[in-house]
Amino acid sequence: MNGRKQTGRRGEHGQIMVLFALMVVLFMGLAAIVIDAGMLRRDSGMLAGAVDAGALAGGEQLPATSVNASAVTASAVTYVNDNYPGLNATSSWVSYRCLVGLTAGGLPDGTQIPDVCNPGSAASGSLDCTTWRCGGGVAAVACDPTVSGNSCNVVAVAGTKTQPYGFGPAIGINSGSTGTILSAACKGACGGPPTGPVDVMLVMDRTGSMSGVDTGNATTAANALVAFYHPANQWLGFGLLGPSKTSGSCVSAPDGTIGTANYPTDLRRWVPVGLSGAGAPNPTYAQITAAIACYTNSGTGTDLADPIAAAAYELTHNGRTGVHKGIILETDGQPNAAVGSVSNSQYCLAASNAATAAKAAGIEVFTIGFGLNGSNDATCPDTAGAWSGKTATNLLASMSGTAAGASVDNGCVPAENADGDHFFCLPKTAGATTDLSSIFKVVAAQLAAGAHLLSLP
Repeated sequence: MNGRKQTGRRGEHGQIMVLFALMVVLFMGLAAIVIDAGMLRRDSGMLAGAVDAGALAGGEQLPATSVNASAVTASAVTYVNDNYPGLNATSSWVSYRCLVGLTAGGLPDGTQIPDVCNPGSAASGSLDCTTWRCGGGVAAVACDPTVSGNSCNVVAVAGTKTQPYGFGPAIGINSGSTGTILSAACKGACGGPPTGPVDVMLVMDRTGSMSGVDTGNATTAANALVAFYHPANQWLGFGLLGPSKTSGSCVSAPDGTIGTANYPTDLRRWVPVGLSGAGAPNPTYAQITAAIACYTNSGTGTDLADPIAAAAYELTHNGRTGVHKGIILETDGQPNAAVGSVSNSQYCLAASNAATAAKAAGIEVFTIGFGLNGSNDATCPDTAGAWSGKTATNLLASMSGTAAGASVDNGCVPAENADGDHFFCLPKTAGATTDLSSIFKVVAAQLAAGAHLLSLP
């Protein structure tokens, strides 16, 4: 009997050991699920934050071209690594896209190429939703910014992380993966009108060199910009060179308060319609639209200094606090006039100084040269000083930009509008329509839309 009892105890002991082993396995499995899966979720969250940061950092330097592609990529990678220390160098990568809107027929809008972005001839010649990925009102296609002439307005940053498990091997699962996590950022015209708040002064050239057809082309572009913006988000003002009259049947009569402390009382001759938008004295763009329809060519010289100074005054004195500010200047020639005396005909110097002061006040300046190609790129009249012998495109490129730096003068060639800086130039088509509208909208979008994350189609 004793032998049988001992055998029973040994059997019970064996069963307990088996149950204990099963419980250990179960515990390890639960630990794998709770702890290892939790660590994987943490990694996924960290990686998502890192690629978001990388995309936004790269996005602030868009568009990406052969000039700055390596810098955009390096910035994106740096921010990924800063936000996920220790991530393997091969575990994240950067790519680019060209993003445009869709036509009424649901196809990629080719009219936005190459001004909004330029993915190259292959994609540009196949505007369909097979070559391009279409959805959500936009279309995207792969874009290689290292190819000369290409321009990409989207940077995409992707990453993946494999996490070794601490408990998972007990149940045969050694590691887990976050999978590929993708984040993309766009800057500028990203398939639709901008939504960011901005205060903008548009300054148009109406001097004699702007022939009737040129003035018509410019007014068409100005109206396109007005239609592109919305008064609920963007405050817009309208300036002219030469100056407007302050009385008469046209809508350029003074409105608002004319400043006297920092700018002469003829402010409204240069800024006939002050900043307009929701909350401003002019809550709509109606006066701007009327002014665009009303202005004609003037007999004055080309004075670039005073309209820039007046536009800057309007922005700093009548603009919104804490809202980004910009000036868009369109002109077809070098300056040859100014208010008051200018020694040695240093009209280019005066214009440069006005733009420098505006940029120092935190205002972003965009310049659009119209018809400044070849022999039309006249030399500054300055007979002495830094601008003696320099051309109109030299001046406009230098005037544009921010306090951090000016633009580069590449001449009045197509590449000038795809290099990502603040100077644009478009040759005139003699006696015909020259479409300035797309350039105006690209500039408007760059001013009102910083880099922002988006979902790619």
